[in-house]
Amino acid sequence: MNQIILASHGGLAAGLRDTVELIVGEIPNVHVLSTTRDETESILDGTRRLLAGFDSEDAVYILTDVMGGSVNNSMLTLLADYPKITILCGTNACLALNLATADEPISDAELEEYLEEARSQIANCNKLLQNAADEEDDL
Repeated sequence: MNQIILASHGGLAAGLRDTVELIVGEIPNVHVLSTTRDETESILDGTRRLLAGFDSEDAVYILTDVMGGSVNNSMLTLLADYPKITILCGTNACLALNLATADEPISDAELEEYLEEARSQIANCNKLLQNAADEEDDL
């Protein structure tokens, strides 16, 4: 089974899971961890707790929010003890949906396709609409 951990600052991870579940329904393999000002358990400890509860055959994908941020840096320290986990930074709903709905471990090629699709979802819609209008005017 694939296990997905959404890890973020504040409520982003929980909101992302809510979005995924709104689209595809409840997904028990998607887990949320956040760092907050009043946390009682560090995000690193929470992640270790989750990892300890997974089956050793599970593929684990950790999605973080900000490259070089405290959450991403904390997750990177896990690689020494958990070299099979995959840490992805700069997540969005497209990437979370693709990973959450994949039934089998994801090949490197598939993962690159998911990342490219996620990147393509980041756009300046105003510019896209203006370019489309300009092209229509040229016809």
